[in-house]
Amino acid sequence: MPGFDFTRSPVPVRPSIVEAQRAFWNRLAAPGSWWTGEQRVAIAAEARRTRPLRREPPWLRNIAPPEDGVIPARAVEAVRTIAVDAHNIDRPWAEQTLAELGEGAYVELVAVTVQITALDAFAEALGLDPQPLPDPQPGSPDRMRPQGLGDIGAFVPCLLAAPGPNVGRALSLAPNDNQTFFGLVGSMYALKDFGELVWQDRPLSRPQIELLAARVSAINECFY
Repeated sequence: MPGFDFTRSPVPVRPSIVEAQRAFWNRLAAPGSWWTGEQRVAIAAEARRTRPLRREPPWLRNIAPPEDGVIPARAVEAVRTIAVDAHNIDRPWAEQTLAELGEGAYVELVAVTVQITALDAFAEALGLDPQPLPDPQPGSPDRMRPQGLGDIGAFVPCLLAAPGPNVGRALSLAPNDNQTFFGLVGSMYALKDFGELVWQDRPLSRPQIELLAARVSAINECFY
């Protein structure tokens, strides 16, 4: 597919990262389980449009709601909260959002928002323009809800039998998007070597990587 050309990058970009980003781009444009391709691209567009506001205090923000009505107002508000004001996410907010959007639609929206944020932050860190959003693909959502979901104390149902920490199943209600999400995580964060506490062949050591990850999480108000 066109795009994702990192020849102007100031540092080399591993082919695995390019492949993972392209996989998400293909997935983004296609119908999901609860949103159409057009709606998924609209979610990504709203996350991209809102993200720069993270640098502004709430009382100085001035952004008009989208006029096309592709996604409902509650979805727009949810994207903005996730992209900019994650510290405002609590159980009452989640319950109200879930009541209006539904569990599956909410988790899919979260997955799209966090992935476009990761790609845009990656491009920004390299001093490159963000990738133009893809053209939506036709089709209807498949309404697929995976088997084996249950209550693990989260805001939404998650797979009960998933291995690893809870972060690995936070998006399990949207399995296809969870797959592309961990494709991105794996390519950027060297997930295949995650169990190795000492890295010998990297520009940064494992403790340095973890320090950067913890600092970025704190700055972005990650409450995980």
